[in-house]
Amino acid sequence: MAACRGSSSKWFFTREQLETTPSRRCGVEPDRELSYRQQAANLIQDMGQRLNVSQLTINTAIVYMHRFYMHHSFTKFHRNIISPTTLFLAAKVEEQPRKLEHVIKVAHACLNPQEPPLDTKSNAYLQQAQELVILESIVLQTLGFEITIDHPHTDVVKCSQLVRGG
Repeated sequence: MAACRGSSSKWFFTREQLETTPSRRCGVEPDRELSYRQQAANLIQDMGQRLNVSQLTINTAIVYMHRFYMHHSFTKFHRNIISPTTLFLAAKVEEQPRKLEHVIKVAHACLNPQEPPLDTKSNAYLQQAQELVILESIVLQTLGFEITIDHPHTDVVKCSQLVRGG
């Protein structure tokens, strides 16, 4: 079973677990939680493209985000700070690191397109930088330091190349 190599069974969830996530237990409706997950994934995608990281890095960040929210509520950790955090971490893991400053500036540009760029000496920037670094540690702990993701599409691409003889 090549697809399951290295995967921890703790990341496979029952229907009941999917229906009783921390967000649901905090009163977030199912449609709202789905919307939050989609918004977070879209933000990661947008940021990843602006930071010029690979789609693999973006996908890794999205997996981290989904796993994180299986253990924490959207009401406790806002998606607009967890998304940049998971992308910052994924970029390091996938050997495409981006400077903290760039991640924060791109997140700000994505979330506040009408506002001027953040001044790196401003209190807002310094607060976001501190928060992101702290949250990176929380995300790592939540993931149990299981940061290697076996993406199924990687195997699909390899198989299709074999079939085509490429």
